[in-house]
Amino acid sequence: MKILVSWLAYNNDFDNGQVNTAGPTYNYHQYFFEQEGYDQHLLLATESKEDLPITRLKNKLDADFPKHNIQPKIISINDPIDLKEIKTKVEQILLEYSDDEIDIFFSPGTSAMQLAWYICHTTLGLQTRLIQLRSSRFTDDDKPERLFIDVESTEIPKGVILKQKQTSSDTFEYTEDYLITDSIKPVYENAYKVAQTDNVTTLIQGETGTGKEHLARFIHENSIRNNSTYIPINCSAFNDDLLESRLFGHKKGAFTGANEDKEGIFKKADGGTVFLDEIGDISSYMQQVLLRVLEEKEITPIGGTPEKVDVRIITASNKDLVELCKEDLFRWDLFYRLNVAPLELPSLQERGRDEIEKLISFFVKQKKKTLKKDSQLELTKEARNLLLNYGWAGNIRELENLIERLYVFSDKEVTVEDIPSFVKENNSEKSLLLDDIEKRHIDYVMTLYDGNQTRSAEAMGIALNTLKNKMDKYGLDRQNYLN
Repeated sequence: MKILVSWLAYNNDFDNGQVNTAGPTYNYHQYFFEQEGYDQHLLLATESKEDLPITRLKNKLDADFPKHNIQPKIISINDPIDLKEIKTKVEQILLEYSDDEIDIFFSPGTSAMQLAWYICHTTLGLQTRLIQLRSSRFTDDDKPERLFIDVESTEIPKGVILKQKQTSSDTFEYTEDYLITDSIKPVYENAYKVAQTDNVTTLIQGETGTGKEHLARFIHENSIRNNSTYIPINCSAFNDDLLESRLFGHKKGAFTGANEDKEGIFKKADGGTVFLDEIGDISSYMQQVLLRVLEEKEITPIGGTPEKVDVRIITASNKDLVELCKEDLFRWDLFYRLNVAPLELPSLQERGRDEIEKLISFFVKQKKKTLKKDSQLELTKEARNLLLNYGWAGNIRELENLIERLYVFSDKEVTVEDIPSFVKENNSEKSLLLDDIEKRHIDYVMTLYDGNQTRSAEAMGIALNTLKNKMDKYGLDRQNYLN
């Protein structure tokens, strides 16, 4: 299919309230529409009332050119010079015609609109051409002349990053409620880029407690949807029936107990963002339902009919979705739909000892304020070392909760005695202490050889007596490994 797309030219398509037959849109239909063999003209306008200029223009074009297929489309633009907003919205429209030939009538519209067309043409990798008209006043034969704007285009990236400077800084601002350390700063910088491209889905991967929900909210707050609703939901907390009803709503009488219509999260967040946490835990049925939502951009309430929604979807998982796909537990087609702009958060252990120390200090200061304490906790060197050597299986969330606990049960100074026993014992598989690593390895080898100490010692390259001494040291009983 061959498409012509353009903005309504308010100042030139009308003359004293009447359609201007010498205006750019009318002229294009008069001289070039049939010549080029267009199947459709998508005519865009930024109006919202009923008796619109776009309707008057369409009626005139329909009357004078009855064979021309003209489809008016109203787009809500809050700020006609907000390049980011305009680019994001026209980008979505163009991507709907990704398999078609698209001619962009470049002339009508504000300068920001024209620049948005140029950016989309050069970055989306679609079959687009940029076209201008030279008015008949400036041609020799008193007819408008069509001009093609030749530019070099690229197929990458699928979404360009726009930064419209309003102050001396054109990057995102850090907030006082969250510490962006060196290791995750690149993740947040990429998340900011993702936020600028509205049509892509985002998959955030990371262990439990690494801050996936905070990153999702950051994307929402730095996107053009930041004034609309943001709703997070933990998919693992519901069975299929409850999750489907919670996400898509239901109609009265759809099932026992459905005494009234109920809007789902997707409808409530229309125009905003939905964050689906623990997406790796949903069933094959819900995977299929979600895939259809992503493909069709519509939802079906239980007992109802399909409804269009405009929602940005951000997902997260602490599971390896690729492995789940290989095991046929997660759909590859859904994974590819979700993984358009992937982000990954490192574990607290991967972030390193220096950052853990910075986070301890950060939370000590922050919790004094949020818990309204008179004085700030001071950790002794020994107590701080225990925290630095701990494995932090629960990552940031576990560290934050522990600092809160210390404020509850400790006075101004935190000593070793104030540190919980599970931290001192450090049974976490993530411990970096050499003794803990050695203990885990001996346990693994003894299990592998069914408790045979001689074969285990040989496998580890140590003497039998050395193995026995180490097992005594770590409290490992040989009897526990015998079948």
